[in-house]
Amino acid sequence: MSVPIKTDHLASAILQEITEGVTLTDDRGTILEVNDAFSAITGYSSAEAIGQNPRILKSHHHDDQFYISMWEDIRFSGRWAGEIWNRRKDGEVYPEWLCIRKIPGTDGRDYFLAVFSDLSRMRSRLEGRTLHRSQDPLTGLADRFVLMERIALSVDQARKSDTSVGLLVVNLDRFKDVNDGLGYLAGDRVLREVAVRLRALAEDNELVARVGSDEFALVVPHEKGSGRVNLLVRSICHLFRHPISVGDIKVDLSASVGISNYPEDASDGDGLIRNAGLALHRVKREALRGGYALFTEEMDLEARRRSSLEQDILSAMEKGEFFLQYQPQVTMGGRSVVGVEALLRWRRQGGEIVPPNEFIPLAEETGTMARLGRWILTDACSQGETWRKAGYDLKLSVNISPVQIYGDDLFQSVQSTLQETGFPAERLVLEITENTLRDDRGRLSSVFRSLRDLGVKVAIDDFGTGYSSFDFIRNFAFDTLKIDRSFVLDLERSARNAAVADSIIQMARNLVKDVVIEGVETEGQIGRIGKERQDLVIQGFFYSRPLDPQLIPPFIESIKGQEAQ
Repeated sequence: MSVPIKTDHLASAILQEITEGVTLTDDRGTILEVNDAFSAITGYSSAEAIGQNPRILKSHHHDDQFYISMWEDIRFSGRWAGEIWNRRKDGEVYPEWLCIRKIPGTDGRDYFLAVFSDLSRMRSRLEGRTLHRSQDPLTGLADRFVLMERIALSVDQARKSDTSVGLLVVNLDRFKDVNDGLGYLAGDRVLREVAVRLRALAEDNELVARVGSDEFALVVPHEKGSGRVNLLVRSICHLFRHPISVGDIKVDLSASVGISNYPEDASDGDGLIRNAGLALHRVKREALRGGYALFTEEMDLEARRRSSLEQDILSAMEKGEFFLQYQPQVTMGGRSVVGVEALLRWRRQGGEIVPPNEFIPLAEETGTMARLGRWILTDACSQGETWRKAGYDLKLSVNISPVQIYGDDLFQSVQSTLQETGFPAERLVLEITENTLRDDRGRLSSVFRSLRDLGVKVAIDDFGTGYSSFDFIRNFAFDTLKIDRSFVLDLERSARNAAVADSIIQMARNLVKDVVIEGVETEGQIGRIGKERQDLVIQGFFYSRPLDPQLIPPFIESIKGQEAQ
């Protein structure tokens, strides 16, 4: 496969001879080239890897925020380097040192060169080099290599003596905020203090290790029924009830804990690590900051179901099982249809409909949402242009995932889609949720300022449910506020709830020109909102459910007919 990056035979020969694994991908994440070391380390031949996405190596040891931050660094600085856990073809999870660099191609597109070294002890010995330390240099705790060896040793001893081994994985909640707010030097001091406190809790036969930037682990051999693991978990939770001092500043931290036990939850060390990770993931996914979870069989079933669903999503994209429906946005009183919102749907080949709340969060976690998002944008704009040529000039609202904002070139994607489809920029409305604003560090403002300069409109979805400050909303450049349906439900419950919802609606009207009320289903809700508010736009079952694209023109004509009467 030819790549529009200048290479020669000498460079190609060097590429194959170096001992580090090398991967070249395009701007859509498709692998274009790998070297021999890549195959030796991962187990994938070049034929198996080329055309795939690097997700084939994903270990699921890192959360979505890890990858979002990685790609944000690459987009801004053109480079990222760090330690990451990946998975070989045979299923073995291993640590590697990875460097990714953005390279402009001669065709105007960006390409990404990844170079990585296998940090596992076995690989180090084969190469005759020491690529690891037995001690974490920052905290003085054991590193992940010692941790893995201790787990294996402890499980072996427990098997012989009929005792137990507990594994606790401790992750500091939102530690990134400490680094961002106080700086990395202060963050390092916090990590060292956390290490001291955790080590003070451990007994002589227990091991404390640092296994990631903000993640620790404890190996706890114990007699069956001793209650040692439960006691240690309670001690850890209590430990973080007290602030950590960094100079004159006190930092309030919480920690999430995932727990697994041998032999109850796993038969070997790898199983202990996997299952403690699943338990931690449950705590994080359910936003139980400062909480803990013990591994259960239900978690294992859920993990397998999610893994199967992830593969099904990739297969569904290839089979064309995804499609769009459009929910009309109607002016108060049902006078006219001013726009539609594109909504992603999934119908399996057997006819089963998969609910969006099942697959969209998973697609965001696994990175497939970036590719799906590009398809949604293109398909919706093509449909919008078809309606426009037929005489239906509608605003077209498309939801944008945080994955697209932080892990994709959103501006370039939107610009090229508008050029390809011919759909007018001023009729396109990109919707972002209010919660997305919480994690903004200037990136959102910059991206959407460029899009608005292009003529594209910006809407804040689910307004009133997030954590954004009023000052940020006041200064953020947007065109439409969409009031969340939870406020509509409150309208008919009590006068107090109705007053709160009315205040939100009134504030939204004062902030921007366009206000859309979502989830309106009944005449009573319309009455509570106020029929006299002719400037409001209603979206909900009261006027229409989401429709297939061919049903939108007849619906518009029916609204026109009612108005004529």
